[in-house]
Amino acid sequence: MSNKRTKRSAWRGAAAIILIAVFAAAPIVAMLAGAGGSDGALSLLTSRLGLNYVSTTLLLCAAAGASAGIVGAVTAILVSLTEFPGRRMLSVGLALPFAIPAYVAAYAYGDLFGPFGPVAAIIGAEALPEIRSLPGAAFVLMLTTYPYVYLAMRASLAERSGAMVEAARSLGANPFRATLGVLLTASRPALFGGLALALMEIAADYGVADFFGVPTLSVGIFRTWYGLGDLPGAMQLAAALFLVALMLVLMESASRKGRASNDVRAQRKARRLSLSPVHGFFAFLICVLPIFFGFIAPAGLLLSTLQPEMNVIVMRNLAAAGLNTAAIAAAGASLALFLALILAYGARAAQGRVTKLVLRAATLGYAVPGAVMAIGVLALSAYFARLSGHALAGGVLILLYAYVARFLTAGYNAAAAGLAQISPQMDGAARTLGAAPKRVIRELHWPMARLSLLAGAAIVAIDIAKELPATLILRPFNFETLSTQIYRLASDERLADAAPAALILIALGLLPSIALSLIADSGHKKTRRSKAPAGPELESFSVS
Repeated sequence: MSNKRTKRSAWRGAAAIILIAVFAAAPIVAMLAGAGGSDGALSLLTSRLGLNYVSTTLLLCAAAGASAGIVGAVTAILVSLTEFPGRRMLSVGLALPFAIPAYVAAYAYGDLFGPFGPVAAIIGAEALPEIRSLPGAAFVLMLTTYPYVYLAMRASLAERSGAMVEAARSLGANPFRATLGVLLTASRPALFGGLALALMEIAADYGVADFFGVPTLSVGIFRTWYGLGDLPGAMQLAAALFLVALMLVLMESASRKGRASNDVRAQRKARRLSLSPVHGFFAFLICVLPIFFGFIAPAGLLLSTLQPEMNVIVMRNLAAAGLNTAAIAAAGASLALFLALILAYGARAAQGRVTKLVLRAATLGYAVPGAVMAIGVLALSAYFARLSGHALAGGVLILLYAYVARFLTAGYNAAAAGLAQISPQMDGAARTLGAAPKRVIRELHWPMARLSLLAGAAIVAIDIAKELPATLILRPFNFETLSTQIYRLASDERLADAAPAALILIALGLLPSIALSLIADSGHKKTRRSKAPAGPELESFSVS
């Protein structure tokens, strides 16, 4: 009887995963089919304009990605492997640029380096660097994406056993070479994994590239659809951007395969290198600069532009945009978490390679740029409109669909992490005692998994609130969210009016930023409490 019940649960779980995968992947399939099946297939993509979009996107990824990788890796190495004044404070502060949406930072730097901005008042307008350019866009995107590399590297270095360094020293390596050579080699997969995530954000960016006049694929998609009304051409550019994102997903997956874990029995705290005062000062300076330029400068500029008495119309528009954002973010997070729970329970009941493959398709949306998902939803709605004779694009439900399809992965990761704490044997024991499935979920699963589920819902809601390109393409007429209001006002050079909405988004982003940094820091504390032989735990090395 139990075998029949198990098989029935597995079939139900697999069916649920397949249905949700179809729901989530349908826009991507419709976009790819439309890009390859339209008249004059790939004509825009292979034109001079299309090739310019592709080459500029790759160049921006190379410039911003390389600099984000260097900044993230160097700062992670300094706060994880060395000891200098202010290290603990900086280790948390280095995650703060995560809180600032890239387009908000771009608007702040556009004003900061504008002809009437603070920098022009100091050095003169004629000496201003051209911030609205590809290097300027790469600079801003580096500041907002290096935390991906920083947090991944820092967590990896925290997990590495000090026994590895001691083994290298016993073979004759000096402390500096043993620490950097062994631990950095072991953390290389984390470096490439964090870099892949940063590159995904850079390739998907629309706000920074549009404001700085950089013709990337995201900008091209928006111009082709909004400016020309050319859906087939927009689908071609979206297909190219999707392929770029897919390559980065494969890169991130490959990086995770190379991660090795330590034997817990050999785990002990990796000993930090004690820096001399001069080297400590430079380490402090290197870690402070990303925090200053990535968080303090843009957030401080927005705070300085706040007006004590804001226009009544501006206040009314801000309130309306805030209510719209709260409503659609709450609805999207609730629906995404509901579907994520079904996925997580389905994956718990159904095992096998096919199930994992379908599950991967259902959770691919998080790696898909917002502009690509929006064009996919438009392509799907256009297909249904041809079948039914009714137009579906442009409504709140269509926008909500795009949000859920894109951010379902974040909800699933949270749901899966919560359910992973509950052994299937506990479910079996509860049912043996006569507990019904609803009671098991209510009295066993919910108390143990609720923190993970609530955290996942909060992350999805914040992602929806910050999403710009999908909202711009799919929103109904006169439907304003905080992100679109910031975009509209900043594009009109009204940064002072956009500042309140921008600061609200920054405040929302601070929550996961600080949480991620504290989680990474807990890795060091767990390592410190791990089993280790008796004797002195910390040894200082001087680098002079």
